[in-house]
Amino acid sequence: MPIEDAQDSAADSAALQADPGMVIPRIQLGEQGTLGLRVAAKRIMEEQQAAFRYPAFTLTVNEMRNNPTVGAAMNVYRMMMSRVEWCVEPPAGADDVAKERAEIIESMMHDMEHSWGTFIESVIPYLEYGFAINEIVLRRRLKRNGSKHNDGLVGLKKLPTRSQDTISGWVFSDDGEDLVAVEQSLKHLTNSSRFVNKVNQDGKLEIPRHKFLLFSASATKGNPEGNSIYKNIYLAFKQLSLLQNQELLGIAKDVQGILKIAIPPRYLDINASPEDKAVVQSFQTIIDNYNAGTQRGLLVPNMIDPESKLPLFTYDLMESKGGAKYDTEAIIKRLQGDILSALSVDILKLGAEGSGSFSLAESKSSVLALAIDYRLKEIAEVLNGHLMRTLYEMNGWDTEEMAKFVYKDIEEISLEEFSKAIQRIFSTSAIEVDRDVLNRVRHALGVPERDDDEPVDKEALPANLTGNSSKAGAGMEIGTTGNGTAKDPNGQEDSSTGNQDH
Repeated sequence: MPIEDAQDSAADSAALQADPGMVIPRIQLGEQGTLGLRVAAKRIMEEQQAAFRYPAFTLTVNEMRNNPTVGAAMNVYRMMMSRVEWCVEPPAGADDVAKERAEIIESMMHDMEHSWGTFIESVIPYLEYGFAINEIVLRRRLKRNGSKHNDGLVGLKKLPTRSQDTISGWVFSDDGEDLVAVEQSLKHLTNSSRFVNKVNQDGKLEIPRHKFLLFSASATKGNPEGNSIYKNIYLAFKQLSLLQNQELLGIAKDVQGILKIAIPPRYLDINASPEDKAVVQSFQTIIDNYNAGTQRGLLVPNMIDPESKLPLFTYDLMESKGGAKYDTEAIIKRLQGDILSALSVDILKLGAEGSGSFSLAESKSSVLALAIDYRLKEIAEVLNGHLMRTLYEMNGWDTEEMAKFVYKDIEEISLEEFSKAIQRIFSTSAIEVDRDVLNRVRHALGVPERDDDEPVDKEALPANLTGNSSKAGAGMEIGTTGNGTAKDPNGQEDSSTGNQDH
């Protein structure tokens, strides 16, 4: 009998003893259904587009990221995500021990062979490929091991990425529900023999699930490969690439012109001699070379027709008359705009289009900030659900109340707008002025924050921060001036609609 069923039976027996007449429903504990993820030969078989199935998807991603429009969009993501600061916060209501552990974890972030920022940058390609894998490499925090500390705790040595084009398979449990390992193939790497002690005879190795962080973009059905953000723009990308190539070919033909070679009809006759056919073929080769750009001139004999006394062969460079039936530039801009909008970075269009109001730019920037925030939350969930737990368990700490990795503001705060908001909020006593609020203000101003448990000195606060100086509603007072009140500055009754009795 499974453990769950045995425990269930014991609970049922206790309940029946308390009330012999009660009916105990039979509840089957444990998982019965399945996510239905299709896996065959260690490969995920969910993707419908061939271009995004392994191993073709790595080539697809490399092709798309080299497109100027797609590349510009990804640079925005890369710059905004990599500049965000990270820290470690203790759990709510943390005691001194919990706070100390949070500080230790944060020190581990800056005690690796590479920076925390470098690690975050290595994760960002998960948006393009759909997933990213970073191995967890630990070490004792001893100076002889290269650590800055010497407390003997288990800390981070590095979090190296495992390139997507080396991931050859996913290993699941016997029931198909749990990912237990990832398979990495190194046999196609240059000088792969240097890994001979790590891989099996097939040039592959398995990394156990507990040893790596898995970042999956918008994953469904528990698919470790996630969903590349390029999937939604693939059609527009292919159309854009085709149109741009056609446009370049058209420009090249217009600039280059069309080579015209006139030859006597007998050379083109179906019953022409082998010698005449060879002449036609030679001229065809000349035309092909000219179109390919490998030939810029002609070197031919000056042959004269004995009867007409005219040259047997004539040559001319004709101007291209192929005018465009469609405005390709407009179509290209539309496709570029579609790509940027789908990637939530259409703020890039404002400068290119030479128009757009400041408020529009703000709104589009906010949309981008929301998109960035969504992705940072995906990263934070993995860090807190796996990496933080690993560090706590390896050091023998209680995992019931763990600290958490958090990211700070995505965008720089406008001090002007922030100060206006603070003034309005505090003047109406809309929020209590406590240490958390004041520390938020200090953070925005770049001033060192105070300890969370340090009391707020109300007497030292300006009057407008305590809510005592609010003039809200004073505009209806009789006999006041200068505050939107019933009389104008000249002492006359204000007859404005807002100050009339109704």
